[in-house]
Amino acid sequence: MSRYRLLALLLLLLAGCSSQPPAQFAAAAPPGPAALLDGRLFGVGPADAPEDPGLLAVNDDMRAFLAERVPERASDSHKVDLILEGILAGGLELEYDNLLTLPASEAFYRRAGNCMSFTNLFLALAREVGLRASYQEVMVPPTWTEGDNAWFYNLHVNVLVDLPGAEQVVDFNLGDYLRAYPRRLISDEAGESRYHSNLGVHFMTHEDPARAFLHFREALALQPGAGHVWTNLGTLYRRQGELARAEAAFRHAIELDHEPVAMSNLARLYREQGLPQLAANYARQVDRLRSKNPYYQYYRAKQSYEAGAWLNAQRHLEKALRTQAKDHRFHHLMAMILTQRRQPELARKFLRQAEALAGDSDKQRYGDKLDLLAGS
Repeated sequence: MSRYRLLALLLLLLAGCSSQPPAQFAAAAPPGPAALLDGRLFGVGPADAPEDPGLLAVNDDMRAFLAERVPERASDSHKVDLILEGILAGGLELEYDNLLTLPASEAFYRRAGNCMSFTNLFLALAREVGLRASYQEVMVPPTWTEGDNAWFYNLHVNVLVDLPGAEQVVDFNLGDYLRAYPRRLISDEAGESRYHSNLGVHFMTHEDPARAFLHFREALALQPGAGHVWTNLGTLYRRQGELARAEAAFRHAIELDHEPVAMSNLARLYREQGLPQLAANYARQVDRLRSKNPYYQYYRAKQSYEAGAWLNAQRHLEKALRTQAKDHRFHHLMAMILTQRRQPELARKFLRQAEALAGDSDKQRYGDKLDLLAGS
């Protein structure tokens, strides 16, 4: 039995009861998960699959690189520093390229890649020198990209190294990582699923739907319950004009884990097809989820601040701080709002809190602003 038939059987077990309204675009019964993974629409057969990337494979050149730079007797924390130095500074001098999602060995030879590529390379090298290192998923605020009337997104993954008596996060996109963000360890299979999902998004946006489908299907073979991959698959079908399949993929993502981007896409799809009541139903669900998301409230506060609506900005930020008080950016923005509202004492309080929570790169900036406020 092929791996995709096994996947289809598993999906029947995963699909629970749904309280969603009936499907709208299927002529008969809506396509189920197994039908959504049938690639005939793209000229793809059941046995077709992307080439095995050997995502974390280490070869002799990589071992020689480590032998030259990382002594066996070095402490674990020093090994982390030496690998990073070799990757980013005097060794490989990797260059960031957002379009390159690569396995570890390709990133090593091409000396370039995006955050996923660098993460794969570091993880492979770290394990080779005996470090206990794992993929870690970071629940960053959703950063959704709009394209062709649909939304899709990638998840953020970094590395967690288990050191004696401590742990160290290695993240190649510090703009996407804060200690306050929730995070969890994920398996190598889940990491590879995210690799294929990222490649699927890449090929989808570069008008190569067959390769995009292959990578999305592979991602789901590795992690069948990944709602975000079903959402991306629905976007692929939407771009092909396959409304019944797009609808079914979005609905399945919602059934699996109440996927908010799938709800947004489904609301938009119904609105465009002249079904305003259904669109409003899903839009309300999205609004409820967003209202509970502190990072969405922070986003709305920034919008209001930039528009000069200080009181509205403060209200959004107060909601955000009720559920997330450890993000220094929230306190900094509140200080800016209170400064505009001529409440310097309270602004100083929030700026001091921002400084206390911030990393070294932001502490000086907040300290300078405190000095300015002290003179106001």
